[in-house]
Amino acid sequence: MKTILAPCLIGSATLIAGPALGRDAPFKVDLLGSITLPTGLSVAGEEFGGISGLDYDPAGDIYYAISDDRSQKAPARFYALRIKADAEGVHGVDIVSSHLLRDAAGNVFPAKGIDPESIRYNAAARTIFWSTENDVAGNPGVYESRLDGSFLRAFAVPDYYNPTADGTSGIYSNLAFESSAISADGATLLAGTENAPAQDGDKATLEAGSLSRIISFDIASGQPTAEHVYETGPIHTKATAEPPYNDNGLSELMVFDDAHLLTIERSFAAGSGNEINVYLTDLSAATDVNGKPSIKGETVEPAVKQHVFKIGEGDFGLDIDNIRIRDLRPRDRWQADPGHCIG
Repeated sequence: MKTILAPCLIGSATLIAGPALGRDAPFKVDLLGSITLPTGLSVAGEEFGGISGLDYDPAGDIYYAISDDRSQKAPARFYALRIKADAEGVHGVDIVSSHLLRDAAGNVFPAKGIDPESIRYNAAARTIFWSTENDVAGNPGVYESRLDGSFLRAFAVPDYYNPTADGTSGIYSNLAFESSAISADGATLLAGTENAPAQDGDKATLEAGSLSRIISFDIASGQPTAEHVYETGPIHTKATAEPPYNDNGLSELMVFDDAHLLTIERSFAAGSGNEINVYLTDLSAATDVNGKPSIKGETVEPAVKQHVFKIGEGDFGLDIDNIRIRDLRPRDRWQADPGHCIG
């Protein structure tokens, strides 16, 4: 298998009047190019790859990429990268450095002790925010670390996100905080679950989506200030291979402007592969369910979303897998970065 880092899909939007839900979204998608790195590539004696999240520091012209290796091939880690890309294509990737993530005691995480997924660069403090689908106790988390990987703090994720032993409450396995974004004003960190917590509803099926939650944290205090429901679409197709696994979930967020997010849903079916759908999403009219352990049986308004494009297997000649969005700044251009994970 190979690891692919490719800032390859670029769209532009005319924002004179701003994007508007309810009309054709102003996106055009083109392939710029791709870079393929060999499986087994070693950096500082550790295998490179498993890229699950990517963000950009425009001041330093550095990308920060987090590996979703659960400390099984090497301790949990993230990388600083320099990607050479312009309107003519993608010309190279330099792996500048590798940094081990550490817990509050200063130790690297044990095997299967953490599952890093999303990463965002915090320019105000020159730190990173990152999320995990589970820690050693099986609970999801959102953290801040220094650029050397040392631990700064954990955000106050409500207890009702933690899975119970009987599975009736908390996140479903491997369907927790896959996504994150920093608000346009830099004051709020958002994190989204791939699917609903068990007490809110079912996982996505072929017939129906799932009621994911997008939680907003005040960056200064680390406390939650809002939670909004985001309804995913259903799974795109049946599985045709064994084991017959399929799913669909909210896999990444990006703040598009003061009123909208770009949201990615990634659907997978064994034998058929992946389908990626990108939406322009508005949380403003969604019900704030902050502090509610369960919304089952309640009437809630989910976020309003408008489909802007889809990528299927083979489109642009791609074998698609993980796809991440990173901000180009200024906000009238954006880029999605696919990374084909090792493993």
